[in-house]
Amino acid sequence: MKNLYILIIFSCCTISALGQYKVRLAKHATIGVNPNIESYFFVEKLAVESIGNYVFDIKGIDYSHQPIVYFGFKHFRRYQNDPTIIRAAEILKQIRDSLGDNGPILNYLLNQKEFPAKGPRFASDKNTSAADKLTTLLPELTDSLRKFYIKADVAGFLKKNSSFYKGALEEIAKDINRSAYPSIEKWYGKKFPRYELYISPAMPITPGEDSYRGFGPVILSPDGKIPSMVVSSSKMLKLQDSLPLYRQYGFDNRGVTQFITVHEISHSFVNPLLERYEKQIKADSALFIKELKDTLASRGIRDWYVCVIEHLVRLGEIRIAVSNGNIKEADRLRDLHIGEYSCVLIPLLEEKITEYEKNRAKYPTFESYLPELIGFLHNLTPKTIKDQFLKYDNHKIIRG
Repeated sequence: MKNLYILIIFSCCTISALGQYKVRLAKHATIGVNPNIESYFFVEKLAVESIGNYVFDIKGIDYSHQPIVYFGFKHFRRYQNDPTIIRAAEILKQIRDSLGDNGPILNYLLNQKEFPAKGPRFASDKNTSAADKLTTLLPELTDSLRKFYIKADVAGFLKKNSSFYKGALEEIAKDINRSAYPSIEKWYGKKFPRYELYISPAMPITPGEDSYRGFGPVILSPDGKIPSMVVSSSKMLKLQDSLPLYRQYGFDNRGVTQFITVHEISHSFVNPLLERYEKQIKADSALFIKELKDTLASRGIRDWYVCVIEHLVRLGEIRIAVSNGNIKEADRLRDLHIGEYSCVLIPLLEEKITEYEKNRAKYPTFESYLPELIGFLHNLTPKTIKDQFLKYDNHKIIRG
């Protein structure tokens, strides 16, 4: 299998009138900027002035550590009371109060044509999971976003500040693991048509040295599902007088880049498989003991089903590093996922998953082995999980 080489050839890339910018990582992987996503976060920032908050977008917080968020708000603030923004704010409040998240919005927007065009990106476009419950609100929101994109000349803003977006892409592209996606495909025994990664300098994150956010949307195409990723900046920057003065762009963070560009894409390999076992997993919610629940809540993990998803995704990250012979990276990921994120069942799952790795003739894919993992988790007891929690929570992983 060929390695995934990062080809940062900016002379071959173009910045269209839409402000679109894209870097080809390999034949089947790109990283770029999506005008729909940037438009959404510009509008969300304006809407928060009336609805108060949306995830990490909070009225009154100083976002000067994020240049595009800060200067974008200043640039577009004159539209705050525009009927398009008022309409969008009302829709966003309904979605927020229903879901508490904006992930389904990003999923929907990536499945739409890039503004100012309208309509689904592919004729086969269908909305999945939570988005199905919002079949009226999401099209209405997208219509408002598109109108804002045209009225406020978002394309002009993106084009004027294309050097900032180019700098941000240069920062993140240099740190993406070259062999990550072939390795993921090999370990899971599954391939996707391609991978689309996007940065969003306009995505607000609250101040803090360990503050960043990523999503793993799925694009539905005639060729099959296309795993995607949308990620915020992860470095706090000192405020400059204007955007052209920046020489750092908030994405120069190797540890975060290598983690999140694998983690979010890995969800596309795991989440759809676990959906088939959702009822069965939720029936074991007694395993989500109070200690684990209280600790993981700060990470956005609030139920046993999500806890299982996150454990299995992070398990895969570690074992893929092991399969590549990168023991140092595997140890780093254990320290991160077990010691810092308190996914304390990983040691038990690592021991179990070796059965899959040693018997690929019997279990050619992760999907074929998943029933064994589900059964293993089902047979755990609250006491076993509590013992694991007491052993590993907030402790550095001790090497044998």
